Amino acid sequence: MAGKYDKYIAHPPRRQIHAEDDGRTVFDGLWVNNKMFNYNFNMGHQFVKKPFKSNNPCHTHNFDEFLGWYGGNPADPEDFGAEIVLYLGAELEKHVFTRPTIVFLPKGFPHCPLEITKVERPIIQIEIMLAGEGMTREPYFEQDKGKKH
Repeated sequence: MAGKYDKYIAHPPRRQIHAEDDGRTVFDGLWVNNKMFNYNFNMGHQFVKKPFKSNNPCHTHNFDEFLGWYGGNPADPEDFGAEIVLYLGAELEKHVFTRPTIVFLPKGFPHCPLEITKVERPIIQIEIMLAGEGMTREPYFEQDKGKKH
């Protein structure tokens, strides 16, 4: 039955993204895009079940982004059992997270690489991009410019 407020509801499809260099799966989860709500917003949501190293070098983009990780235990939101390593800023300042965390990445802010170094039990990773059409990502360091990522 069609409802008056159906435009506010989406059932995100499963999306898989594979690395161009070796074909490994780098994202396997649910993806909401800006067209579903006609709003400048994209969001990915996935379960991470094993350690993972991103092939994204330090980069910037033309939109604000939030990255977050939390445990998959519904009985205990502090039950994390994972380790995330994320580098921030032009200095590649290393940050290690061993508990649920959300990181704000303002437009133009250099970040990555990202590595999930330990997963004792599945965790949830979310990406929220405040952008619609025209999203760009640019390598931050000169040696990475022109490379496909």
